[in-house]
Amino acid sequence: MRFPIALLPLAMIACDHPSSSGAQASAPASVSAATSSVAASASATTTTPDATRAWRGTYKSGASTLAAPPNGKKTHWSDTQTTAGIGDGALALTVDGATGHVSGTVDGPLGPATIDGVVTDGKLAATLRRKDPSDQGFTGTILGSFAGDHLEGTMNVSIGLANALRTATFTLTPAGPAP
Repeated sequence: MRFPIALLPLAMIACDHPSSSGAQASAPASVSAATSSVAASASATTTTPDATRAWRGTYKSGASTLAAPPNGKKTHWSDTQTTAGIGDGALALTVDGATGHVSGTVDGPLGPATIDGVVTDGKLAATLRRKDPSDQGFTGTILGSFAGDHLEGTMNVSIGLANALRTATFTLTPAGPAP
């Protein structure tokens, strides 16, 4: 499997953790769980379980660090001292209640970028990709969870050369049915 250079530091950390042997066998169950969990998570704000719901809000990003695993002592990484990707920005998501599919956009210091992911058991997992992949901007992962009437979580991203890491926290509220 090939990872984009920007995700290499995240892949190094993820590879340090053992994976469960039944991960592939549970994929159909995950899709089923996503459908029911989206309906349950959004029940307070939607009129039907299969409704597609828009979520809007902001994020605040700051500099982050990378901790190499102990067996990666020969790994060398340096953080470029830059203010790129630090600050406040806008985040917009659309959650398809029938499938659990998530799509959206990120603007501001980490954008312009797109979001593609899934909601399963009330949890959001998505990737952040560049609208223009050639701009070497921030890409990474987004994790979140529904808590009552809002969605909150964290984005972990790095720029195309993987020499500046950022962590951002976000809170989104329902914006009504998706257009």
